Amino acid sequence: FPSHDIARFIATHACISSSRSSSRSYDRPSQPLEYSPTFLIPIGVAEAKSCTSTPAMTEGPYYLSNMPIRSDITEGSPGSKTIITFTVLDKKCRAVPNAQIDIWHTNATGEYSGVDGNSGTFMRGSQVTNKNGKVTFTSIFPGWYPARTMHIHAKVWVNGSEVLTTQFFTSDKTTTKVYSTGVYKSRGQQRVNNAQDGIYQSLGESAKLLTLGSKITSKKITLTGTFVLS
Repeated sequence: FPSHDIARFIATHACISSSRSSSRSYDRPSQPLEYSPTFLIPIGVAEAKSCTSTPAMTEGPYYLSNMPIRSDITEGSPGSKTIITFTVLDKKCRAVPNAQIDIWHTNATGEYSGVDGNSGTFMRGSQVTNKNGKVTFTSIFPGWYPARTMHIHAKVWVNGSEVLTTQFFTSDKTTTKVYSTGVYKSRGQQRVNNAQDGIYQSLGESAKLLTLGSKITSKKITLTGTFVLS
C-alpha cells in the first residue's frame, strides 16, 4: 500500500477501537453500583401544629351576666388608657371566629362595678371574635385590691355555651411601672404581687400562658393575650 493509505488505515482503526472501548465503559461499569433508597415526601405535607390549652381558673364572686356588648368598657373612668387584644385559637392553633368573650376587672381604685354598692357597668364588656379570632377592648389598667395581685377575669362562649373561665395577669415589672404613675401613684404599689398571690402561684409553669404581653408608652398601655380552647 502507498504510505499515505497505510497512515489513513491506522488512524481509522484507532478511532473505531476507541469508540467501542468508550461504549463498553458505559454499558458495563468496572465496579458494581451501590444502591441508596430514596424516600419521597409528598409536597404540602407538614407536621401538625398543636397549641397548649389555656388553664381554667376560678370565676370569683363578681361576675355579672348580661354583659354589655361593646369595645370601650371605661364609662369615663379615670386611669391609664389600655388596649386589650385577645385571640381565640383551637388546639390546632386555628383561629376561632364568632366566639363570645366576656371580660371584667376593677377600676383604678380596685373596685368592681355593680357589686358592693357600686353602680354602673364600668370595666365590663363582651364582644364576638372576628374571622381571625380576635377582639379588642379599650379600657384602663386595672387597680389593685388588698387580697389579690392585679388580674383580668374572662369567659369564652362558643355557640351559646360557656367553654372557658379564667384570669389573666401582667408581670410584676409591668404593674410596678404603671402603679408608680398617674392616678395610681397616690395608692402606691399593690400589697400582693404575683409571687405572693396564691391563685397565680397555683398555676406553676402554666402561669406564662396567662401572663399578658405588655407594651407601655406615654399615650397608652397595650396588652395581648391568647385563649386556646380544648
